[in-house]
Amino acid sequence: MVKQITAALLQMEGHMHTRATRSQFEIKDTVVIHTPTGAEFISQSGDSVLVWTGDIGQKLPSGDVYRYRDVLDMMRTVWRESYSHIRAQLEPMRAAY
Repeated sequence: MVKQITAALLQMEGHMHTRATRSQFEIKDTVVIHTPTGAEFISQSGDSVLVWTGDIGQKLPSGDVYRYRDVLDMMRTVWRESYSHIRAQLEPMRAAY
């Protein structure tokens, strides 16, 4: 017998994950932050990005658990949307080197 995995079943077994949404992200200088988990995408020189995962995958005090893939996928979306803003912030830093 095959057990079909559904959202209700996952919730009953304690494995329900909270979806990352666009509104949970903020941009500070050259950093995109997922505010519930503290996860960050930090722009480096060129096309490099440093990722600090914060509390992704951990049960937060709110009871929420965010899945890595969900947060990172949404971070990429936010990153693409804000790339021109972030790039403009990096230009003066690059010129100093």
